[in-house]
Amino acid sequence: MLTLQWTKNLSALPLCKPPDSCVDTYMVNAAAVSDDGSRVVGGTYYQHYENTSRVKVSGRFGIYCFDTAGGGTPLFAHEYDGDKGVYAVAISGDGTVAAGGGLLTKGSANPFKPKHGLLRAFDVATQQPLLDSSGFTDRVNSVALSRNGTVLVAVAESTVYIFHRSLTTPFATPPESVDLAGYCETVAIHPDGTWAAAADQTGTVSVIPIADGVPGTPATWVAAEPENPTLPGSLKMPVKFHSVAIARGTDAFAVGGGDVVYLLTRASMAAGTPGPVARFSSFDSEGHHSVRWVAIADDASFITAVVNDSDPAGNPKGRLVKLRPAGDTLTMSWKRVLDHPPNSTSIDSSGTLITAAVGFPNHVQGAFYLFNQLGNKRGMHTTVDMNWPMQVSANGKGIVAGSDDNTLWFFTP
Repeated sequence: MLTLQWTKNLSALPLCKPPDSCVDTYMVNAAAVSDDGSRVVGGTYYQHYENTSRVKVSGRFGIYCFDTAGGGTPLFAHEYDGDKGVYAVAISGDGTVAAGGGLLTKGSANPFKPKHGLLRAFDVATQQPLLDSSGFTDRVNSVALSRNGTVLVAVAESTVYIFHRSLTTPFATPPESVDLAGYCETVAIHPDGTWAAAADQTGTVSVIPIADGVPGTPATWVAAEPENPTLPGSLKMPVKFHSVAIARGTDAFAVGGGDVVYLLTRASMAAGTPGPVARFSSFDSEGHHSVRWVAIADDASFITAVVNDSDPAGNPKGRLVKLRPAGDTLTMSWKRVLDHPPNSTSIDSSGTLITAAVGFPNHVQGAFYLFNQLGNKRGMHTTVDMNWPMQVSANGKGIVAGSDDNTLWFFTP
């Protein structure tokens, strides 16, 4: 089952006010849940798509945190005036620290405002700010926290930023930083806070050791795949990675982008010839063209991936696949057709609950899916708009999700 417990409309102010005339709303582009499912965080964003009526992307955006009991008790709301808004959020595994990152100003020409990203973090219990940083030259694309909330990593443009704090102090600034090979959309941190992984648009995978908030020398590997796998000798092109996920209980992690998913470990990255432990790239035969998101089981025994696809008539569809390592290959255990292009997937610690959120384009019906480890659908909830985030808690007790109609959803299995 996928049982809806409550919903919240996050924005305090309407996106469209006189003299504007539009039906568009703020979009809940990011959501996260604590390990025990007791606390969730979401953020609001706005993107002008072809079928949205409001061109301006300015508004009053926010980061919102709730206790999941009692119908969703508000814990704090942090709102600010800016452009486009909050693109990524995170909450520590123990639920003590919540963070959000995105865009503050988009780089306007008239009047001129330079582009700035922002990153903010809060003590959930006291509502006190632990970090307020806007020194980024571009949008903060991804944010992750260690289990106890003492290490925060974020990526903006081609740099990973690392913030550190004690259990009783704010995050120290300025942060440590690591330059990547190219533009990056995704970063993850191991729950113990001792290492992070990032994968960028040049196909470069980076593993960054962290000791007391200080990064060591990254280990890197560059992925390249044939531009046309059906042609012998086809030119290899860098993989444009969209997602990285770290296994909670091991040193393994997964990366995905284009038509390929890789399984790697810290050891494989540190080897004399760094590279993946296993690989899957059989999407091509079915017309797949974009691995959007990956998740990995705590023990790295399997990976799930959501893939944008289309049916024979060219209508956008999607796939959720489960992959298992077998030697140096990831083999497909099962695949499930999704009604719309998917945007995220997650796995609980027991490996028995798997989620997928779908929907595209904007103002088109979407859905949230829940499957078990065998690929049997346990529940589905349709929405009136597209969905991006959906995350199951580590203990499998709660599921948070977000829709482009300004709704934060909380479900129980």
